[in-house]
Amino acid sequence: MLICLACTQMVAAEDILDDIAPGQQAGAPGADSSVARGLGAMDLGSWEYRIGPMDVIEVEVFQAGELSRVARVNTQGYVSLPLIGTVKVGGLTTGEAERQIEKVLGEKYLQDPHVTVFVKEYESQKITVEGWVKNPGVFPLKGKTTFLQAIANAKGMDRLADFSEVAIFRTVDGKTTGYILSYTKVRSGQQIDPVLQSGDIIVVNRSGSKAGWELFTKTLTSFVGWTVLF
Repeated sequence: MLICLACTQMVAAEDILDDIAPGQQAGAPGADSSVARGLGAMDLGSWEYRIGPMDVIEVEVFQAGELSRVARVNTQGYVSLPLIGTVKVGGLTTGEAERQIEKVLGEKYLQDPHVTVFVKEYESQKITVEGWVKNPGVFPLKGKTTFLQAIANAKGMDRLADFSEVAIFRTVDGKTTGYILSYTKVRSGQQIDPVLQSGDIIVVNRSGSKAGWELFTKTLTSFVGWTVLF
């Protein structure tokens, strides 16, 4: 079940709820594979964190302690380092950032430099978990994080939660899409546990009542200009 929300044509939250009313998704043919494809099910081993604006990284230069530094990445993706000045690291993995800094150092300043980069503070990539979980909120993506791990970070499902239908919203290229999946089926291996992306919003419904989707309405409409969050 997919619900597409184009940025240029916002849809009323009540209309969305009609489309994803409880019970419609259960047992729908092909639902599991659709969710897996839409959310980009992937080999967890292939996922790597990419440095982003406001992350804090630690750069260590082997046998050149004076060139090592802990620094925050600016909004343009650059970090300021001793001797070499600003270096673009935004969008790179830590390994790619290491090679980039080694290249700059090796061109003018050091012979065969060896650099190690660590991410100390994860600020650029976050997800939101709302609704009937024990500790809703905004959580940083510190590494590859799946749907089940995100629920665990929110201290688990509330006892009144609907375990059969949970909504995930994702925005790609300005278009927001909603997906319904079953927490129970993911836990049992009947559905793939999708890897989350920065900006994903998970909304957990209340079990057995349309009132749960009224909470969903309030949550969704509270994001005034919410597409800019992705």
